[in-house]
Amino acid sequence: MQKFLDKLKTQINELEQQINLADQHSYQELYFDEHLFNTSKIETNLQFYLDKIKQTYQALCDATRLQKLTQIEFLSEKLINQITALTRELATVHLRKPTPEDIIQETLVEKHSRHLDYLRRLQEMKYEFELSPKLIDHTRLAALDNRIYRCQQAITRIELEMENSIPD
Repeated sequence: MQKFLDKLKTQINELEQQINLADQHSYQELYFDEHLFNTSKIETNLQFYLDKIKQTYQALCDATRLQKLTQIEFLSEKLINQITALTRELATVHLRKPTPEDIIQETLVEKHSRHLDYLRRLQEMKYEFELSPKLIDHTRLAALDNRIYRCQQAITRIELEMENSIPD
C-alpha cells in the first residue's frame, strides 16, 4: 500500500510542476464535475484543484493508517479521478484558450437582429407544431414556449441595453 501512496504522491508532484509551468487563464464554465472536487463555483486557478487533490491524498493516507478499507477504496478512486481530470485539463488547455483574433465582436444591433431571428424561427416551429394536432406533445410544446419566453426576455434586455448606450 505504501508503494501505491508513493506513486500517487509522485504523480501529484508532477502535476504541481505542470501547473506551475502552465499558462493560467480564466474559465468561462465549469470543466470539472462539482462532486469530484467538492465545489459548485467556477474556480479560475488550477492551484485550487491541486489543493483539493492534496486534501484527498491526505485523507487517503489517514484512512490507510486507520485501515478503513471502504474509505480507502472510495478515496483511492476519487483521487485517481481527480488526478486524471486535472491531467486532461492541463493537456487540453491550449485547445480551449481563445486567441484574440478568434473572438468576434458583435454590436448590440447585430445581437438584437440575431435574437429576433431566433424568436421568429421558434415561433414558426410552434406554429407548425400546433398545425399537426395528431402529433401534439405537450412536453415539447411547453419546452418550446419556455424557449420563446427566454428569447423574448433576452431581446428585452438587449433593447434596454441599446437604449442605455445611446448618448444623451
